[in-house]
Amino acid sequence: MSQSIFDDNDVFKNMNPLKVQVMRELVEDVKEKSMRETAPLILAAMQKLKNKGLSFNAEETAVLMEVLTRDMSPGDKAKVQSMKNILKKNPARQGSFRQKRPK
Repeated sequence: MSQSIFDDNDVFKNMNPLKVQVMRELVEDVKEKSMRETAPLILAAMQKLKNKGLSFNAEETAVLMEVLTRDMSPGDKAKVQSMKNILKKNPARQGSFRQKRPK
């Protein structure tokens, strides 16, 4: 995938450089992978940011998902859209995707 998405989209111009780096790495890592293979990589990237006290905001997440789904099969795109729809309908479920901290 062309790196121009990072040059062409204004959201990246003001983004923390570490976020941009993690996003670039993630885009490279998920090339030609199925949604099943991609999900753990996304979670690992988010954990990497969390360890640095950072996270993607809503706009950054939307752009990331757009970039990541661009080369997916229609079936995988439909699965991603279904997950997004479920999360929009039930925001409380969004937290269920986060790792639980040991007590």
